[in-house]
Amino acid sequence: MKFDSVGRDDWLLAGVALLLVIDLLFLPWFDVSLGIVSVTSTATGTPDGWLGVLAMLMALAVIADLGIERLAPATKLPALGGSRTMTRLALAGACALFVVLKFLFHIHFSLFGFGFWVAVVLTGALLALSVRANGGRLPALPWHSSGGMPAGPTPPTA
Repeated sequence: MKFDSVGRDDWLLAGVALLLVIDLLFLPWFDVSLGIVSVTSTATGTPDGWLGVLAMLMALAVIADLGIERLAPATKLPALGGSRTMTRLALAGACALFVVLKFLFHIHFSLFGFGFWVAVVLTGALLALSVRANGGRLPALPWHSSGGMPAGPTPPTA
């Protein structure tokens, strides 16, 4: 396997995604102390661990997609928006969505542990690096091309 085709930005993107996976699996997201007893839970643990699992899977998919594109360029995979970088941006966006949902479902700033705050930084970095890899372009939404909301059906005239 030759790593010559893997650039610095690719290593950064994969590294941030890997650190986010480690954070979601092992660092304490919730820390509840009752007297001398302290209980911690990771992002993939309760409550709503399924959101942490989905975020972790999206981060792993970013790494896998990047690895397949750079290390096995002959392998053809489906691409969103016609490019692999747009696909990785969509995967990073989905990962961020699941992290945000986990936060919104359990907004208790006093309960958030170290892992949550690290995940906020890593998720932001994953999104920023994905946008940068996509040439600074965000996905085009249907109403962006015409300057307004999409036109609906025309009302009948009398």
